[in-house]
Amino acid sequence: MPLVQDSVMAASALQENAPTMLSLALVVFLMPILYRLYFHPLSHVPGPLIGRVTSLYIYAICYMGIEGRVLRQHHQKYNTKVLRVAPNSVSISDSTAVRDIYVTGGGFQKDFRYINFNLGDVISIFSALDTEYRDVRAKAVAPLFAPARLRLASERNGVIGACVAEFVKQFQVLRTSALAQSTGAVRADILDLCARLSIDVVTGYLLHGSYGGLREHAGLSIEARQRTKLSANPFIFAIVAFSRFSLLPNWLFRLVYAISSHISSNDNVAKAFARLDRFTDQIVKTACTDPSRAEDTFHGRLLNADMSPAEVVAQSKAIIFAGADSTAVMLATTLFHLVQNVDARSRLRHEIRGLDRHGAMDSQALPYLRAVVKEGLRLGMANPTRFTRVVPRNGLCVGTVHIPPGTVVGCAPYLLHHDPEVFPDPFKFRPERWLEDGQDNGLRRSNMESSLIPFGVGPRACIGKNLAQQQMYESITAVVDSGVLEGTRTCQQRIEIIEWFNGEIKGHKLEIEWSAGY
Repeated sequence: MPLVQDSVMAASALQENAPTMLSLALVVFLMPILYRLYFHPLSHVPGPLIGRVTSLYIYAICYMGIEGRVLRQHHQKYNTKVLRVAPNSVSISDSTAVRDIYVTGGGFQKDFRYINFNLGDVISIFSALDTEYRDVRAKAVAPLFAPARLRLASERNGVIGACVAEFVKQFQVLRTSALAQSTGAVRADILDLCARLSIDVVTGYLLHGSYGGLREHAGLSIEARQRTKLSANPFIFAIVAFSRFSLLPNWLFRLVYAISSHISSNDNVAKAFARLDRFTDQIVKTACTDPSRAEDTFHGRLLNADMSPAEVVAQSKAIIFAGADSTAVMLATTLFHLVQNVDARSRLRHEIRGLDRHGAMDSQALPYLRAVVKEGLRLGMANPTRFTRVVPRNGLCVGTVHIPPGTVVGCAPYLLHHDPEVFPDPFKFRPERWLEDGQDNGLRRSNMESSLIPFGVGPRACIGKNLAQQQMYESITAVVDSGVLEGTRTCQQRIEIIEWFNGEIKGHKLEIEWSAGY
């Protein structure tokens, strides 16, 4: 009986105190929400209600690949250049803040998300938060990206020049086939061709050992060429896809990464990773046993800087991914727009053919080519979302808005590149906007250059920027000059980008076609 009485009394007490307990639970639940809305140091910064309350909102739109366009809508809705997108995170769509965030004094420190881009236990040059760690490695390989050296490699007998020549040949084979047909059409996936070129340029030039992406088509029929994709694509796509989780806290990212890797793994992905493993392992192994064969290479310079072979393998994989993915997306985007814009293509071809060229191309002598490349970089969206940084102890002022220390801030290429105040008709391919010869049709704005950030800016910008641009200059020049794009049309009206940290073109392809006998 005492036990029964005790139970009855406990139940009665619980019933009597239930309203108090519920009220307490409600207060505990509401307190952080009220704090974030009204008392947080960022409470004065406008933004969507759900974003001001919880980080789940930014995680969701990042995962869905719509971060850029959604934040653009919110910036417009709230009529602000400074937008609160999470309790402690801000999006900035003002190019005047770029220098403060990324350049002055070395720029603000990268935030924790970059740890999610580590290569297992290896911190890559890209993912390093420690500036000293990054600088040692970046300085070791920096001479390889010097413009003069890249121009030399772009000569006809240079590595880049040879890759570009083979790239054009791939187009010519498909075009010739179309001319020989009486019916139907011949298609080319320019995204795949650009990925093949990019992976061969980065491996051939930096590692002195070509992956052989452009040679994978050798001996294949026209039909097989149109079906077969670069063998490294599953490796590239897998890494790109994981960037959808990059905003998650590091511990949660590791858990999600492990689960997702297990679920999404398949033979094609495993084979692609295994091939890249063998490729990089062999190159680094050769450099260790015969250093003379790796002089002045990316991996050789890292080994000479006392990096371990295991780290050098990982760093080499990172540079292969960056070259094969980002550069390919930007180059394919530019070629796509040149196919759609006959007038731009004709003007560019006229400029190229009017140049007395010997050896590597000098972009300074081709202002319209420079304009075409800049416009391609603006629309390319290889990295559309924010390059996030942490505000230091002195805080940050953007216009009249003060952002306190510890806040995660970032400017997104998607926002700056599509700002109608800077780029009228922001979604249109208009190379003329970059010209300074009075032929820009009134499109030029003074802050265009500071708003163009496809590779990031400052001392932590992409180390491969010069290589990517040189490849674009050389390949666009060669393709347009060859005339292989004449008679082509695009197989879709516009390019749709999945806006993860690494942008991905929907469908993994971007096709053009030549009609039979056009």
